Amino acid sequence: MTAVPSSQAPLDPQDPFWRRLRSLYPLLARRTYLNNASVQPLPLPVAEAVREFARRASEEDPEDLYDPAIPELLRGELAPWLGCDSGDLALASSTSDGLLKAMNAIPWREGDEVVLPRNEFPSVTYPAKMAEGRGVRLRLAGEAGRPVREEEILAALTGRTRAAAFSWVSFSTGWRMDLRALSAEIKRRGVEFVVVDGMQGAGLWNPRLRETDVDFFAFQAVKWMAGPNGAGALYIRPGALRLLRDSALSWYSVPCCEDFSLLTREDLEPFPSARRFDGGTPPWINLVGLRAWLALLQEAGVASVERRMEHLLSLLHGVLSENGLRVLVPPGSCPPTAIVLLDLPDGGRAYATLKESGVCVSLRMGRVRLSPHVYNDAEDFERLAEVLRGGA
Repeated sequence: MTAVPSSQAPLDPQDPFWRRLRSLYPLLARRTYLNNASVQPLPLPVAEAVREFARRASEEDPEDLYDPAIPELLRGELAPWLGCDSGDLALASSTSDGLLKAMNAIPWREGDEVVLPRNEFPSVTYPAKMAEGRGVRLRLAGEAGRPVREEEILAALTGRTRAAAFSWVSFSTGWRMDLRALSAEIKRRGVEFVVVDGMQGAGLWNPRLRETDVDFFAFQAVKWMAGPNGAGALYIRPGALRLLRDSALSWYSVPCCEDFSLLTREDLEPFPSARRFDGGTPPWINLVGLRAWLALLQEAGVASVERRMEHLLSLLHGVLSENGLRVLVPPGSCPPTAIVLLDLPDGGRAYATLKESGVCVSLRMGRVRLSPHVYNDAEDFERLAEVLRGGA
């Protein structure tokens, strides 16, 4: 798959590119895989890039592999997928790592509040709870067991709210927040910081972060971007940098990581961009894997991925509707989302049947969770429905 200029029009949702991409996932020859919200199987080029790095680290001078330019190249390659500049990105080993850096960077005051939804992933909840030790109170929005909507986040804000923290796409319901409108309204109401877990959307949809009032956006490339666990990023809004405490200063936060003659200097100023939050040495082999995935998708880009996903989700919801299968979040109730929760009488039993039949899905809070990606097709959805009808 050769690269094309990023200015090219998005690929057609049924372009042969997608079939070629599918052929690079060996698992898909043996399983119907609809579980990308948990972890994406590695395509061959990513696995081969990681394997080659490990081989060279074993058989050659390993120091030659650690090119100091790679982190900067990766930032530049990620930026178009996020709608930001490369200087807005710090490297992170996980979503939790990014959100921990973010929450620790906020200069909390006694009596501050942080609002977050119920049904949140622990990567949001527990970094926020850490602030309780600094006299910060948590306020929960919405109700357990159902989607928490934008208006419920806004209703929970008070005059003491310093930050709002939430997932862009909920892992437990599939609800996708309107980042631009929600972050703007949060700020209009006087809240200083907007913190977003982008894990279930980054790589599928362009959050256009520079067009939002989001201050922090963290994700890891293991679900919708394919890389080994351990490679991710933290977006920091440029206007927020001057307001933050340094929460991750280490040798990769200052210029000695590029100029070893400075290693013993104690007076170095941190980088003025988000990379000051890099902290320690990045997990090199994981960066290699992520860059291989970005190269694989270069011909498409995020705009093509968005079009492909909208096409596939339309097919999926059509198959579900034809088979009388209800979903927790109906299509059209929020922006498109690739997390679809089935509303079944016995989710646990359905999950076990699907697993035994080679259909990979998740069970979350008693519901079967479907999460297709761009390499899925209509046959996968028909297979899903066949098993649920009892035709396995």
